[in-house]
Amino acid sequence: MKKLTLTGKSIEEILTIFEENMGIKNGEYDYLVIDKGSSGFFGFLARDAVIEITIKKEYYERRLQEFLKNVIKYFDDRIEISVFSKNNRVFIAKIQGEGIGKIIGKHGKGLGALQHIATIFLNRLSDIKITVIIDAGDYREKRKELIRKIVGSAVEKIRNGAKRIELDPMFSFERRLVHEFLKKYPDVVSHSEGVEPYRYVVIERRHLNDNIKTRKSRAYNNR
Repeated sequence: MKKLTLTGKSIEEILTIFEENMGIKNGEYDYLVIDKGSSGFFGFLARDAVIEITIKKEYYERRLQEFLKNVIKYFDDRIEISVFSKNNRVFIAKIQGEGIGKIIGKHGKGLGALQHIATIFLNRLSDIKITVIIDAGDYREKRKELIRKIVGSAVEKIRNGAKRIELDPMFSFERRLVHEFLKKYPDVVSHSEGVEPYRYVVIERRHLNDNIKTRKSRAYNNR
């Protein structure tokens, strides 16, 4: 995770100031002493202490949970939030409660917006790219099954003569699911068009003269 190199009169002073400035708690970071420092001889040849601090995932989990609580309380302060990380780059938040429908919004737009601002918030605290995934009442799993059905229906239309099917605009994770599901249908190809938040997937019949270059180009757009 994020690493910082800090200097000060002593290791204790560095850690105290660091905790206060970052709002970080003991156990949410590790540190390595680079130089213990020295008071010198009668003030001469004095040397600052130097340590390298590594901020741990526990800090980001706590900050993400606090951020989400502050936002969600305006919808329903009884909603429960749990946060965990798969690794140092992907953080997952699960929210449960009777009021989650207000958060999910129509077609999941509210949930997508919350995830977007949560991702921005957490990335401002880190020096590596972090992905935030928010699931409300297993909405994503239900949405996944719906997308699977949408893909099956679109492929059926292509096989019945349609040359091109344009799906409704989707979030990036939903478009990835579409492209993934379509891999089992060798007679169709897909790519994404448009600009966020109106980017959508296009499904077409695969032609025999589709060459490798064309497929690579489409693969680049499968986002």
